[in-house]
Amino acid sequence: MAKKTAKKTAKKKPAKNSAEPGAFEKLGQRVDEMPQVRAAQEAVQRAREELDKSTANYQNVRDEAAEKIKGLGETSLGDLVDESLAYVRRHPGRGVVAAVVTGFFLGKLFRR
Repeated sequence: MAKKTAKKTAKKKPAKNSAEPGAFEKLGQRVDEMPQVRAAQEAVQRAREELDKSTANYQNVRDEAAEKIKGLGETSLGDLVDESLAYVRRHPGRGVVAAVVTGFFLGKLFRR
């Protein structure tokens, strides 16, 4: 019987009320209200937004480059020569300059 009375006389712990914040929650709320913490949170949010924008730009550039590379693989040497001749016909001055520069560098490259 002594065991039964010991159980009855033991103090029961009061149930914690989940609506009432504890010491750590109160400290966390105070820290969140600090201007430095708010400024850091805003900086992280801006950085996250910029990262998302940069990721989208990277995806677009990567897709465009992949399409161009795929197009180059399908282009023959004759097509490249035809496009070059058409460019020189549209822009004769630039064509002459390009020919001079190309000739200069090829001369330097193959000179003994």
